[in-house]
Amino acid sequence: MSDFGNESAIQSEVNEYGMLQVEKAVHIAAHSHIIEFGLLAILLSFVQPFVFLSEQWKRRWVKVLLLGSVILPLFVLLELRFGLLAGGIADLGGLLVIIALVGMLVGVVRYTGRLDGEAA
Repeated sequence: MSDFGNESAIQSEVNEYGMLQVEKAVHIAAHSHIIEFGLLAILLSFVQPFVFLSEQWKRRWVKVLLLGSVILPLFVLLELRFGLLAGGIADLGGLLVIIALVGMLVGVVRYTGRLDGEAA
């Protein structure tokens, strides 16, 4: 028997296909965030000598960056299961990454060139 006359079966199949696409998009987003934050951490390691903050503050902003880099992709994956709550926590992870980048920017702005002066 064909499902062409059964509107609810057709609608159910279309909805299942839509959910499959949503799952794929969420997995792609989570994986791309993991890759982006890994590359960001590598790039930030190159500018460490130019961040004029105490060692304690450097460690703090690195911990905040890494914490946000773990929270965001993890809760993006959990968003399908837990809905908006997981989405909000993922956004909080993104905020932590932004706060860490602002902390690094403050350290770079405070950089006075003292490392360049030592080489001369």
